[in-house]
Amino acid sequence: MRVLITCFSSISNVAAIVPQLSGLVNDYPQHEFIVLSRSFLRPLFDKLPRVTFVGGDIRGEHKTPMGVYRLFKQLKAMKPDVVLDMQRTWRTKMISRLFMLFGTKTLAIGFASAEQKRLIKRGANKYSPIPTIFDRQARLYAKIGLRVNDSFRKLYEPDANQVAKIKELYGEKQGCWIGIAPFSIARGKTLPLRKMKNVIAYFDKQPNTKIFLFGAGEMENELLSDWQSLYNNVYAVHTNLKLDDELALMNFLDVMLCMDSANMHLASLMAVPVVSVWGATHPYSGFLGWKQLMDNCVGVDFSCRPCTAHSDRKCKYGDYRCLESLHSSKIIEVIERILNERSE
Repeated sequence: MRVLITCFSSISNVAAIVPQLSGLVNDYPQHEFIVLSRSFLRPLFDKLPRVTFVGGDIRGEHKTPMGVYRLFKQLKAMKPDVVLDMQRTWRTKMISRLFMLFGTKTLAIGFASAEQKRLIKRGANKYSPIPTIFDRQARLYAKIGLRVNDSFRKLYEPDANQVAKIKELYGEKQGCWIGIAPFSIARGKTLPLRKMKNVIAYFDKQPNTKIFLFGAGEMENELLSDWQSLYNNVYAVHTNLKLDDELALMNFLDVMLCMDSANMHLASLMAVPVVSVWGATHPYSGFLGWKQLMDNCVGVDFSCRPCTAHSDRKCKYGDYRCLESLHSSKIIEVIERILNERSE
């Protein structure tokens, strides 16, 4: 069976495909898999055997319906037996419908919108975790007779060239290496920068410690470069590495601090313990990284939290108190606990 998986969604959702797909590749060597996603995410799938990656340019060549149709023609030539839509937006729906016209079986991932609405209405303290994105993927695979497992641990070990590049840029791994991804696309999911700077300043003063800042986008990159200049042991990763090399660097981290964002999922693929900050969202909403622990999630309980599952929603009080009331010391405490556990 040849399975086509389509998803142009956020980096988080695409990265979440990897763990269970890796298990399926190992458990079902008789099947082949095709993944359609944004071109720059190719490194997430290149190391998986019997997985063919097809890159789409949704801001250029494949932005319009005609562009998506051309992409469909490319995929049709690969003769998939079934199409699994992991996103359910107009591009993936269009591709599925075109395949349906030619008699190819198509299925789509289920939404958790009803559970998310109940979670938001009742509050996390009165509700249990809802089905995760991994649960919903597993249900979709089950419909075509594939059973997933949780054996996935790490995407890959860095090759010799990547190790040499990291060593050239940052030196030999000694002491503690801490990754920090301070941004999210949503205001309600981003720790105030002054609080993040408190965390950075604290660990910058610790002996034998290096801090690596991860981000994307022009404004983020400028700010990370500024922060690099303010501290002694801080490195703005974006200035030197592409995605595959960033993943290789994550392999050397002892811990990653991030928001409810893409880097949580990327670090999870490299088996890095993640300290995740949750403001307007909540880890109960189903988007915690692969095998990450609730004990490492940091947030402040409010009756209005969570107010959203994953999107940017304006705070009804206007002050984002769920993030403003979170003390930097609490984040530092969790990071230090993880570092101490790893050193034992």
